[in-house]
Amino acid sequence: MKKTTMLTAALLGCALQASARPYEKGPYTVTRLEEDVYNIVDANRQNPAGMHNNKTGEVTGMNNSSDMYLVLGTEKALLIDLSNNIDWYEDPAGRLQEIVYDLARSRQLVITLTHRHGDHLGMLPAFRDDSLVRFWVPENDFSGSELFPDQRTVFFKEKESLDLGGGVIVDSFSLPGHTPGSTLFFLRGRHLVFTGDALGSGNGLWLLNEESFGQLSASFGSLMKHILDPSNGISHARLVLYTGHSWQKGTSGPLGSNYLEDMQVLIGQIGSGTALTEPYQTFLPFLNANFRYQSATITWNREAAERFVEEKRFPPERDFTGQGPTHRGNNFELIKLLDSHNFTLDDSPVGDMEYYLYDPVAHGADPGKKYPLIVMLHGASNGMEGVMCAAYTDFVVYAGEEYQQKIGGAYILFPKANEYVQMEGDNQVILGTWMTRDATQEGSVYTSVLAALLEDVISAHNIDEERVVIGGTSAGGYMVWRFLAARPDLVKGAFLVAPADNPSEEELKTYEKHGIHIWVIHGKKDEICPFGVFTGPVRNMLEATKNVRVSALETVRYGDKGIVRLNVRGTEMGQHLPLFCVGSDMIYDDGTPYDPRYPEGFTGWLNMVFGND
Repeated sequence: MKKTTMLTAALLGCALQASARPYEKGPYTVTRLEEDVYNIVDANRQNPAGMHNNKTGEVTGMNNSSDMYLVLGTEKALLIDLSNNIDWYEDPAGRLQEIVYDLARSRQLVITLTHRHGDHLGMLPAFRDDSLVRFWVPENDFSGSELFPDQRTVFFKEKESLDLGGGVIVDSFSLPGHTPGSTLFFLRGRHLVFTGDALGSGNGLWLLNEESFGQLSASFGSLMKHILDPSNGISHARLVLYTGHSWQKGTSGPLGSNYLEDMQVLIGQIGSGTALTEPYQTFLPFLNANFRYQSATITWNREAAERFVEEKRFPPERDFTGQGPTHRGNNFELIKLLDSHNFTLDDSPVGDMEYYLYDPVAHGADPGKKYPLIVMLHGASNGMEGVMCAAYTDFVVYAGEEYQQKIGGAYILFPKANEYVQMEGDNQVILGTWMTRDATQEGSVYTSVLAALLEDVISAHNIDEERVVIGGTSAGGYMVWRFLAARPDLVKGAFLVAPADNPSEEELKTYEKHGIHIWVIHGKKDEICPFGVFTGPVRNMLEATKNVRVSALETVRYGDKGIVRLNVRGTEMGQHLPLFCVGSDMIYDDGTPYDPRYPEGFTGWLNMVFGND
């Protein structure tokens, strides 16, 4: 009776193995992928792969199942990876041994690993003490490791191969990134590759430290060359990727060459700073962004990505300190194009306001047309310098012929805050800035006066009231955020340069509703309005808002790419002055953009907001 039972079980096992239909054994599900190639995943009907939801859609748990692959030759069987450590099923090691030994039969069992992470090493104890098992593991990830038995382990180098017998040969290929020694295994002549986590599994290739992307980008081209090299016998069109977490791919079919091509494009976009970037949260704080291109996603750190682009564009060994703005136009000459005016408003909380206006019609533009209006608000203390407050914004260059031609002509308004100095003991305190709070309502005391000034200027000139843009730097940036909150109906666009304030979520919803285009430009090393206080904390919220863009500059530079360093009365504030970047049209002198995502520059953005052809 015992022999009959064993024979029946053996025949049943053979029938299951010969079938492509998945079968369960303990916590594992086994699938025959093709001849002599099997997938073993640590998931079953009791604990299926992926997210678990109840009837109302609430998440009740998950199984981040990990894939193992068994490849059979005539002499050896190669088990690739060892899944998670299973604690939700009794005797998982025994069940895995049964599966592997039943399929391997009399073949020499060899175990390899795609990389060193625990969710691919979890069941190592099931085989480590078996004296008949051999280990063949990548040196780049496991050199010096004591995880494996010394006498039965070979640490192979890059591009080594393993002959399993009968013409079944496995070729290794190192692809650092996810880990320094992440390794792919190509089945020679079979157009398939086992990738572990080196390429992700379809919903995000995780890069876990600052150096990861550099490693990946340096080696990915070699991978594509290897695949496309005819001498390697790999069909690019037929290639199938068997990944480390197949449940994550979100599609019924396997990943293939299209995924690799998308990944290659995405790597190039990240390296150039042009990739589509979305905020992302994981249990690892370092992983805070998804970079996407069609089917490919890389999960990495946004700040690390921006530093990578900065160092690639501006190698530290070639950096230099700039001597000043290099764009055309002398601000001290251009302010002569501005007309000085005084604005009076009954019951004004700040008294009369002086302002300076560039009138394109007065300088030869067609008087029969209407033109946009650009309002530019200076920073704190500049209001005490009279018309020089316009020069200090560096925006007066837009009154010059070159920029006027680029944007089809525009009025430019420079209001001046009524600033003054008051002594408090031995200290001078600047009062009357745009940031002076209104005691009766939230915001600045200048809001109502500024709104009335805009309406007055618009009505008195050939200005298209549907094409008004307001901008400001530092304290002027504060004023822009507060003005938008109070009067979003008056403007079509806004730009904020190192603003000393942040918008609320509700305010951003209002701006989106009004269709306002916004560009925030802020240096990450700002000495006066730190990026970690202003702009940085709300960056994700800003970029999630329609028509809002944020340019977070690693280093503020002049048009010649020299670093801006400026000491004012003993205070270093060069990195607080991306106004020089705007003055250069957000395009360096050599024609490359400050922000690679926006090659059209600042005048291109203005033309888009204005609806210019």
